Amino acid sequence: MMEMETLRIETVKEEKPRHFKPQIGELLLEQELIIQHDLDFALEHQKYSKETLGEILVRMGALDLGDLEKTLAAQQNVMYFV
Repeated sequence: MMEMETLRIETVKEEKPRHFKPQIGELLLEQELIIQHDLDFALEHQKYSKETLGEILVRMGALDLGDLEKTLAAQQNVMYFV
């Protein structure tokens, strides 16, 4: 009878690549521009909508359009002018 070898598989957590861009929801939470409840609601709504997360949050009144634009600019590493 042949013995079976046990194979052990480990996952290694890799660091995020340098070009990694944080998700907009995370940035908005970090800057305290929205609250978790609003983000959760908007993410759920986004599943059934063609709108972006930012559009949903602005339409809900949870986020100011200017704050969204500034955060998107920061996410993309571009300058934002008023």
